This record gives sequence, structure tokens and C-alpha cells, in this order.
Amino acid sequence: MTINHKKTMQTKPLRFLCSLCSIAITTWFSHAAETSHQTPNIIVILADDVGWGDAGCYGATKVKTPHIDRLAREGQRFLDGHASAACCTPTRYSLITGQYSWRQNAMGLNKGVAAGDSPLLISPSMTTAPGLLKQAGYQTAMIGKWHLGFGVDRPDYNGELHPGPLEIGFHEFFGIPATNDRIPTVFVRNHRVVGLDASDPIHVSYDKEEAQKLGLSPFAAGRNRIGWGKGGKSAWWKDADIADTHMRECIQFLERNQNRKFFLMFTPHDVHAPTIPHPRFAGSSGLGNRTDMLHELDASIGAILQTLDRLNLAKDTLVIYSSDNGAYVTDEKDHKPNGPYRGKKSQLWEGGHRVPFITRWLGHISSGERKELVSTIDIPATICGAAGVKLPQNALPDSYNLFPSLRGETNAPMRDHLVVMSGTGHLALRSGNWKYMPNLNLADGWQAGKNKQDAPARPALYDLAKDPGESQNLFSQQVQVAKKMADLLEKTRAQPVTRPQ
Repeated sequence: MTINHKKTMQTKPLRFLCSLCSIAITTWFSHAAETSHQTPNIIVILADDVGWGDAGCYGATKVKTPHIDRLAREGQRFLDGHASAACCTPTRYSLITGQYSWRQNAMGLNKGVAAGDSPLLISPSMTTAPGLLKQAGYQTAMIGKWHLGFGVDRPDYNGELHPGPLEIGFHEFFGIPATNDRIPTVFVRNHRVVGLDASDPIHVSYDKEEAQKLGLSPFAAGRNRIGWGKGGKSAWWKDADIADTHMRECIQFLERNQNRKFFLMFTPHDVHAPTIPHPRFAGSSGLGNRTDMLHELDASIGAILQTLDRLNLAKDTLVIYSSDNGAYVTDEKDHKPNGPYRGKKSQLWEGGHRVPFITRWLGHISSGERKELVSTIDIPATICGAAGVKLPQNALPDSYNLFPSLRGETNAPMRDHLVVMSGTGHLALRSGNWKYMPNLNLADGWQAGKNKQDAPARPALYDLAKDPGESQNLFSQQVQVAKKMADLLEKTRAQPVTRPQ
């Protein structure tokens, strides 16, 4: 038999090319099955202590929020949006992990908030939304308030703040360690305090006896704070400049990454106490410092939107805006920070956890008003869905992917119930128009006295469609509904994964 070597050599490349084409087509269709849409840049903005009624688009008439109103006008404004907890640290934990914070036994997660010397509250081995986006090729950054701790045991503010934001999925971090009323009063970039003089080391303690032994003071950067410390004076921030500093970092990040996919989590300190607006905004509301800082917050959001416009990125970027809990005041000269809802920060009443929730992706998400139940805990799965990231099994376990619904897909799965937590770690359940609290004595969160905690439990049930102010307890009249809600709460607590799989 005679072999035609010339013919064989000609057909081998053809077969090889066909094989490559087959692999490429299969890969393309496989990727298209997971990513049937253009993947956007992503910006998540989580305000601090901003209530449901703290913007014009949510009914406020005493404050001016043109940029937040623009987001709502060009996007979708949810009326039944909630923080996963009625205080800061647990909501921020859930925003990154997609897990109810009360599933973890740690101060700041199952009650209260983290101290300024807290260890990192998210395990670096845990699957997180920023980590998944990083793996998918996004440049990831967090700029603003962190408040989830550093280090294994406690942070070393004079050395490497490791592990921290970079170990749980962010390429970059710049911001304040905890709250603006907590020590230390410094900015951190990645693993280091910015501008620290080694000859004036930072000492921080949240233990009163230790603080007294070390001669630490609650005074830092011009006023008394929570915690005790000394040193680090060259690194102290100026309260009035925090917002401008964060915003400058955000704009620089957007400019550096305008030609690649990016995920920016912007967590402004506005409007947390101490309320010290920049002089540009002082007196602008006529209501007080907190509402002046609302104007400052709105200006920061406006700067982001204007930067997206200038860089021609507005149509390529999904923006989500919300807050970590309700406002800590209920009335400011007829301005109602929490709208028509009862209660405030730390409390199980709606005002403690019902917050603004707005999504915008120009040309991809239609504008309008939405009444579905949503939560900040749903943001992790939603942004992964937008990025075409397939979630590993059991990852982001309590986070619902809202993206198909945002895009207008029919029969898209939506949340039918939500567990919310108070500042004291007590839980309540929302489902439909119903709100269930196992013990009404504990509804006041940090303001609930010990005598109420020791009293016999008083279950409560409210129909928010008829009673948004939660004034009529229907527990004794709607026994079956109450039982169903109580059972659902216990079932949710027992299930480690509650999102659709």
C-alpha cells in the first residue's frame, strides 16, 4: 500500500483547525448559556445610617437629593427594601458574604457592632461576592467605611493589617477602619495606616481596665470617641474632609480602570455621627448637621455619576444604592428620616431596617417603581448574576439573585420572606405584608431595657399593608398566620442555605 504523505500532511492541519473550532464553539455556547447578556461594570453604594425617607424620591421635601433622585428616575426604586440588620457591622458582613450574620457567633455579627480593635470577622477561606468577581476578571475595590475588623486576633495598626479586605476578595482598599466616632481616627490603604509616623505609634484598646493601665484617652482628632487610644497624630483624619477624601479615591479608581471591568464598593461614612459636614454643606439644609450631611452624601453620589458620564461608562455600569440600616432619629423639624415607619436604628420596627434600595443600568434595566421584598443581603448574588458568575454550591447562602427580575424576565425567582436582626441580635420575619416578632419586648433594640428582656415574651404580628406604623398587634386575631410565620422563622434559622439553588 502506498501512502500519500503529501495528502496526509495537508489534511492534518485541517483536522486540527476543525478541532479547535469545535472546542471554541462549544466553549462559546457554554459561556453564553451562563452569560446571555453584556456584563456590566458594577458600583455598589452603601450609605451609613440613612433612612427610607431620607431622599426626595422617597417623599422627602425638606432635603434636596437631586443625584439620588436621578438614580431613582433612571432606574428602579424599591419600596420594600431592607438592610439585613438594623445596625452596621452585620449588614456589611452580609453584603459581602451573602450570609445572614446571625449564623456566626461573634460580637458584631450576632449582636452589636464591631469595636475598633476587632479581628477580621470574615474568614479568608469563605466564598465572597468580591472574591468571585475578582476570579471572573473584575478589578475590585472597596473605598469608605470598613468596620469588619483586621487581623487574626486584633489589628496591629503600626504594622501589617493582615488579613483584611484584600484577603476576602478586594484588589484595593482605602478607608476608615470602623466608624467616624471610633478610635483609631486614621485612614488605611490596603494593609497600612496612611501617614503614620513610626516614632508616634498607635495604641488602641476597647477594654477600660487595659486603657487605664496604658494611660489611653478617648480623645482623638479633635473630640472624644468610642474606645481609647493614643499616638498616631500625624495620621489623624479631619472629620470634615472624610467624604472628599473617599470621593477623590473613588474617582481615581474609576479613571484608572475605565478600560477594564471593575467592581467598586463605595461605603461613605455619611451620615453617621458625629455629624460634621464639610463647610460647603454646613447649614445647607436648615435642619441640622445630619441633614447637611445628606446633602454631602448626595453630592458624592453625584460625583460618581458625573464621572461615569465623563468617561462614557454610564451605559456600561450597574449602580446599586442602599443603606446599612435606618436612621437613628425619627423627626428633624418635620423631616421624617424613616418615612412613615415606626422605630429607628437598632430596632426591629420597620424604621430600623427598611431602607432605600435603587438599581440603575441605563439601557438594560427599565425604570420604575417596584414593590417586591428585597434586601441588602441580595446584592452579592445579584452582582454575581449581572457579571455572569455561576455561584458555587452553597456559596452566598442566603442571597437571592435579583438580576433576572431587574432585567424583566418573567417568572424570575424573588424573595418571599426575609429575616431581619436588631442591634441586640433578636430576629423578626417579613413575608408578604406580614411582619412577625417573637417577642415584642425586644423590638426597641438598644433602647430596650433589661426589665423588658426579662419579662415574659409577647409575640407580635402586623399587617403592614393596612398598618405601616405597626400600631395594631394582630397576634391573637391571626393565630394561624402567626404560627405559619413562627414556623418559617425557625425553618430559616435551621437551614444553612435559603437561596434558590
